[in-house]
Amino acid sequence: MKKKRNVWLALGALLIGVMVVVLFSINTGYSKIPYTDIWSSLMAPKDPDSSVVLLQIRLPRIILALLCGMGLALSGCILQAVTENPLADPGILGINAGAGFMVMLFLTLFPSLHIKTMVYQPVFAMAGGLLAAGILYGFSKRNGKVRPPYLLLGGIGVSAGFSSIMLIMASDMENSSYQLVARWLAGNIWGSSWHQVKVLIPYLLFLIPFVLTKMDILDMLLLGEEASMALGVRVEKERRILLIAAVALAASCISVSGGIGFIGLVAPHMAKRIAGVRHRVLMPSSMLVGGLFLLLADTIGRSLFQPIEIPVGIVISILAAPYFLYLLGRHT
Repeated sequence: MKKKRNVWLALGALLIGVMVVVLFSINTGYSKIPYTDIWSSLMAPKDPDSSVVLLQIRLPRIILALLCGMGLALSGCILQAVTENPLADPGILGINAGAGFMVMLFLTLFPSLHIKTMVYQPVFAMAGGLLAAGILYGFSKRNGKVRPPYLLLGGIGVSAGFSSIMLIMASDMENSSYQLVARWLAGNIWGSSWHQVKVLIPYLLFLIPFVLTKMDILDMLLLGEEASMALGVRVEKERRILLIAAVALAASCISVSGGIGFIGLVAPHMAKRIAGVRHRVLMPSSMLVGGLFLLLADTIGRSLFQPIEIPVGIVISILAAPYFLYLLGRHT
């Protein structure tokens, strides 16, 4: 009972932490908005400039950072259970690179579609992520069964392959298109608008509730293949479904935020220290940690060296790389 209460207290603390960072992020930037004016700017704006800055620039960026952080963290949480590898992450498994390749192809071949609407970008990203996952799934299948250890090794190869193709494509692009792609690949929430939020939300509204129904399946997969089968789990089928769902989650987020890595790796491990390994609590806490981490990194990136903004993907890499090395040393 005491342990359960401590977990709920920790989740409450995470939620309060998210709210504090949201308030901090609202007032961070070139234009300062007094905290006393935030509510009036939302409901009955007296100062049109403050209202525009809050409603059209900062609020959509904050919401997008929270949503992308939650989606990427949840994707990483699923992948770590499915692959039976604590170092699994959409970036490490090549899903980010596959999605990035298809988005780069989309931006190169159909630039007018990107300008007119962003509806197609998540579709292309999802196709690229699924292509990478398909290659990875085929590589890791041995004697009709997926061998989890091969997933990580194959992912490194898939990521390297797609990254090489993107470099070759970039060498033949116009400067303006290359700058657009380079910013996207670095992971950048700069220039976010309500349009991007509206594009992402339908995917998350479908995918997040779906994967949350698989909490018990994920718990049983942690017991191992034989124990899971004895409990009635169709292991291969569930692995395929969960892998597709994790790829779709990561790809839809990456399509609007760019190539952000490490969130899916770090957030679940931080959440395990708070909530334990049961997915009923681990998945929501991973989402909160991921949203908090990405929003904090974005806020640091746009405020540390004003007026210059550091892409959030670079900030995440700087903050998370030492933790990744720590995890790598602990699990090898």
